[in-house]
Amino acid sequence: MFDGEGNFNRHLSSLGVHEPSLLAFAHHDGIPNDEESMLRLIVATSRFPFHAEDGVLLNVECFGPSYKCDDDDVNDGETGNIGTSQNNGDAAYNHNNHRRSFHNSDQWPLLLYVHGICESTETWGVQTLAQYCAKHCWRLVVLELAGHGLSGDIGIGSSRVSGGVGSVSSMGRATCPDFDELVNHVVEFTIRMGRHFSRAKGMVLCGGSLGGALVAYAVKDILAARHEQSRANSNTDAQLTQQPQLECPDFYGITLLAPALGIDPGAIPPSPVVVALRYLSYIFPSQGILTPIEHPTYACPPSSTRNFSGRWPLSTSNMLLDITSRRVPNDVESSNVQTQMEGLQSLCVITGDRDEIVPLTSVMKWFEAVTNLSSDDGEKIMIVLKGAGHGFFHERTKWGLKSENTKKLFVDNLFDWLNGLASKDFE
Repeated sequence: MFDGEGNFNRHLSSLGVHEPSLLAFAHHDGIPNDEESMLRLIVATSRFPFHAEDGVLLNVECFGPSYKCDDDDVNDGETGNIGTSQNNGDAAYNHNNHRRSFHNSDQWPLLLYVHGICESTETWGVQTLAQYCAKHCWRLVVLELAGHGLSGDIGIGSSRVSGGVGSVSSMGRATCPDFDELVNHVVEFTIRMGRHFSRAKGMVLCGGSLGGALVAYAVKDILAARHEQSRANSNTDAQLTQQPQLECPDFYGITLLAPALGIDPGAIPPSPVVVALRYLSYIFPSQGILTPIEHPTYACPPSSTRNFSGRWPLSTSNMLLDITSRRVPNDVESSNVQTQMEGLQSLCVITGDRDEIVPLTSVMKWFEAVTNLSSDDGEKIMIVLKGAGHGFFHERTKWGLKSENTKKLFVDNLFDWLNGLASKDFE
């Protein structure tokens, strides 16, 4: 169920957030005011907070024209519209910017995005995607992970969380000890948004850094859920009783941006340190002890407080180390990757050759292990950006310049691939 504005606003107050709209079309502090680098920030036009099956309250924000729900759509409850500026919403999106034609903006395909650790909706990466989605007639929908942004925290000793049902102690911000719990949230997010935006022509699931790993591991369950729904829709009994069929957009595929699918062996601590980290993460899950320090220089606007700052929580560090140093390499070696990707139509991986966090060789090994795309028309491509590091999608850009910077190469390649998938529905 999407939660009504009242319930969600009470949750925002518990986080110290009192304004429903944190972004606006304006020149914010820290953004140059010269003509070449002027930036009109695109504001999220609606929110779709929901409680996941484990009780975590998750925030979802949509960038795009207003969507006109009718009886054929699955609307789990109230949606929270945000932003009232006359420059907001439909006015920010030009339907004539792309070669594809739509009867209305409800048909725009969906780009569902999952961010990385310590991040939120308010980053340069999300703003980049919002800008280019507007240009190319895609609707951007962003999930804020548990413990991040405006989403609730994971609770201690209970599936119920801060902002959810019941009262339990919160683990704290950016505290995510269980990778599979986050994967399940991505699955629920994808299915819910597909049902809500049922008239969209199609959708692509995208993830950056940790979000990329989550997307990769969510594919199997997403495809299984869609298959089950398709089978339910074709059930003879359901047709005879005239039960409503739950339609979803075509699932075009996934795209991974600098995905956390490996780690430099030299960055793995000695075995005794790893054991100590694991032990301490159980005792002090939300404490930052000798863990990496996060400086959210990627925040957009720069004054945003949605992104986590400081030392990573121990349990989050332990989870990431386990995934990148053990689980992913083991799945590549054991051919589990093929099982995880079975039924996927298309795959696009974009990464940099100077990624200081995830080695290019690790991502390439994972990519090469995907050998079983389901469609002859599907694409499996890997784009390596020369000179790009791990955070290339958060690079600031002077909008409007024609220089071939890393960000422009990234978005041009990404939207060439996305539009190629979407154009098949209009041939």
